Amino acid sequence: MMNNPLKRSALLTLSILAMSMSHAALAAKSDGAEAAPVVTITQGSLRGAVEQGIKVYRGIPFAAAPVGNLRWRAPQTAPSWSGVRDATRFGPVCPQLLREGYSLETLGGRPMAEDCLHLNVWTADVSPATRRPVMVWILPGGFTVGDAGMERYDGRVLATQGVVVVTFNYRLGMLGTFAHPALSRAQPDEPLGNYNLMDQIAALKWVRANVAAFGGDPSNVTIFGMSAGGMSVNYLMASPASAGLFDKAISESSALRMLTERHLTQDQPKLPSLETEGQAIAGRFGLDDDAAVVQRMRALTMEQVLDYQSKHALGVGGGLGPVVDGQIVTRPVGEAFRSGAQHRIPYLTGATNWESSLVAKGVPAAPILGAINVTRDQADAVYHERDDTTLNNKIYSEFFLSTQRYLAKQHARAGSPSYVYLFSRVLDQHVGDFFGAAHGATTRYVFGTLDGAALLETADRPGKFGYRVVDSDRRYADLIRSYWVQFAKTGDPNGEGLPGWPAVSPDNDLMLEFAQHAPVVRRDYHLEPWQFFEAHFEAGKL
Repeated sequence: MMNNPLKRSALLTLSILAMSMSHAALAAKSDGAEAAPVVTITQGSLRGAVEQGIKVYRGIPFAAAPVGNLRWRAPQTAPSWSGVRDATRFGPVCPQLLREGYSLETLGGRPMAEDCLHLNVWTADVSPATRRPVMVWILPGGFTVGDAGMERYDGRVLATQGVVVVTFNYRLGMLGTFAHPALSRAQPDEPLGNYNLMDQIAALKWVRANVAAFGGDPSNVTIFGMSAGGMSVNYLMASPASAGLFDKAISESSALRMLTERHLTQDQPKLPSLETEGQAIAGRFGLDDDAAVVQRMRALTMEQVLDYQSKHALGVGGGLGPVVDGQIVTRPVGEAFRSGAQHRIPYLTGATNWESSLVAKGVPAAPILGAINVTRDQADAVYHERDDTTLNNKIYSEFFLSTQRYLAKQHARAGSPSYVYLFSRVLDQHVGDFFGAAHGATTRYVFGTLDGAALLETADRPGKFGYRVVDSDRRYADLIRSYWVQFAKTGDPNGEGLPGWPAVSPDNDLMLEFAQHAPVVRRDYHLEPWQFFEAHFEAGKL
């Protein structure tokens, strides 16, 4: 697995997501902290903590523990309790591989366990009368790593701007994506395979039912996510199973799952179904008896599952992540948006100008072009670039942005508000250090956690590189966050004091670039590559 530089880079990038976490910020400040008011939800009563004026409730179960006979089943009803439950500490980390620079210590020293379907809430006021807009964050991490308690997703700063913030865990890796014919026969009336998306839907149902107890407005919920979280947003936008569970959507730096949309039962050329793959997995464990395979697969330890996942290079491009199952995902995302089958709600989306930070420097162009179904001749005709590194940087980043532009354009064509951004800003003290804004760079600006970004490691600059955050960076973060919050409040990112952000329409390709010093409206941005990708999308080639 590690001999492939593209895969190695992907693993490294996922590790980076965890490397920059702050231990101090991750730890719940329950010792000596002011107690937050007791709130009562459908399961019982909770007591959280007050941190810098914001009330925080952590580690709230939103579904039953998916263990034993509940492994690889749709999430079940969350447990109730008597008395007042302590909600000052994050719950366990969902099972995931520990990789380069990535340890349980970087996750705050919390245990790893399958009983991880918990969520966290930040709010300034728990009075139901406040009815604040709700922002629900969906984790990135290639559907294989991540945790809702990571410092970069701390909701305190967002909550100071008049919204209720919710973060949650969902099943990762093979525990979140798995199928087997015997499993399908045993659970014929349940959705199958997409346990990661099912968990997300369960969390959103919990939010609708309970967020009013935290001062949130259950009729004004915005989902937002980056990378795999942004992919999840797009899947939820297209899923009939999520209808009525959210009112606005923000998808950041999402693209690649459009290329590898597997099916639950249908084999495709060079892309076996999830059931076919599940049979192969069971066989490698020596479990060939269909009558007992489900029970025996569920009896595997968490460590055995992770070990298999590691040895067989399972990842977002190798079988993990959402599949077309007929219930949760009824068709590929691009097809859903082209046909107007997505939810007709306000939609905000975009990408950075260096999404290719996911790709190792020196990787030949051929695998990148092949991954997005583009020939070298086609790329040369658009980019006129023979250097592989430069070409990869351009076409990979353009593909991310073009994917989001395309979905936004289709959404506007369906008559729904749609806004596109390009994020190209880097920290002011580091202009010239990188090609541009790396994959995921938007996240810390939105959450207001720039000062926690202590480490950076990329294929182009190996080792540890210290960030320096200055006041101009913080002011820009305040501006970007204001757009996101305004969108969550009204469905339109425009507001008093904010530079205008034009909506996309069927007749224009307008977007807002978060350029180095100020937002700039772009018209016909990179028109030739955009038209190239749009034509491929329209032809159903991507």
